[in-house]
Amino acid sequence: MNFGDRFLLFLLSLVGLVLGVLLALLGAGVISVAWAASELAVQPWNMVCLVVGVVGALLSIRFLFYRSRRRGAGGPAESVLLAGDHGQIRISYETLRQLANRRGSQLKGAESFDSRVRQGHDGILIACRMQVLPDIDIAALSREAQAAVKEYVERTAGVKVERVIVHVTEIAPNGHVGKAWSGA
Repeated sequence: MNFGDRFLLFLLSLVGLVLGVLLALLGAGVISVAWAASELAVQPWNMVCLVVGVVGALLSIRFLFYRSRRRGAGGPAESVLLAGDHGQIRISYETLRQLANRRGSQLKGAESFDSRVRQGHDGILIACRMQVLPDIDIAALSREAQAAVKEYVERTAGVKVERVIVHVTEIAPNGHVGKAWSGA
């Protein structure tokens, strides 16, 4: 969703919030219906109500058909399109995620590995979450994970990987722990 769509969605949410609060106040009896009707019928407010109503309806219609229009033009948003010799090749983000997870879980020192894939400007972005074993050089393992996942996905799927972001979440609690000094 681009900035313009987010701004329009913000406006729609703001209109909905104001209308919801006003309806709640009317329903609770804080504002009388006769007073609200007389105020809204006065010259400047009737135009404001007309404009807000039309804008709200148009925004609602736009976001109602937003997903179906995007999916219809260019296929599902959850895939990468490649040009093949005999037509288009579509590789789903789920396939790319599985490739990244496969390579990441093979790394020595990584206890668990999961990733997310999304579209970037010059290729795909892969965000990896990794749980590491104790006594492992986390910085070196993270760099190794970035290089290995990027190379494997690019080589296997033929998709350009713009960036691989690694987030080390924690030290594995049940991993292999080396000898520790007991103090005895």
